[in-house]
Amino acid sequence: MFIKRFIGAALAAGAAIGAAAVVKLLLNDETASNEEEEENEVRFISIEEPTETPQDKEAPKASPEVLEIAELYPYLTHEFIAEQLGRNGVFNEQYPEDSLVTITHKAKFDTEELRKDFTKIGEDNGYTAAVLNENEATISRKMFTENGSILSDIYNVANQVACLKGVYEGYNIEL
Repeated sequence: MFIKRFIGAALAAGAAIGAAAVVKLLLNDETASNEEEEENEVRFISIEEPTETPQDKEAPKASPEVLEIAELYPYLTHEFIAEQLGRNGVFNEQYPEDSLVTITHKAKFDTEELRKDFTKIGEDNGYTAAVLNENEATISRKMFTENGSILSDIYNVANQVACLKGVYEGYNIEL
């Protein structure tokens, strides 16, 4: 049932560009209005389907939920997906629905050019970018929480970082 709602929410969000699907996790039976979805929608650049993904190197021992999420985020490992999925309950507890939070993501790249691409993509999609050094940057945005929205944001950004062959160094959430 979780997966059906997860996939349904991803389709409802309509925030897929090319092969990069954007998911909106709704773990309860309520659905967000179209206006809220458009307001919270995250869009990223089109990416080509990877010829080899991190999942290709992993044994298919992951849970069905993780495997389905991995189909939407081909650049993320099963381990990363499962770890973050396990935190969703904590996110929902610490940041109840309709809490205004600022989520900041940190990433590192091999080249300044890739770091610039990352910050440009983030800024084009409503994030505020901050350059830490030649190859490191953060992007952040304020958002009102819903069940699964923080998790979705983490997956979206981490997948984009991995697509650009960067290292997703983590996130920070503040009320």
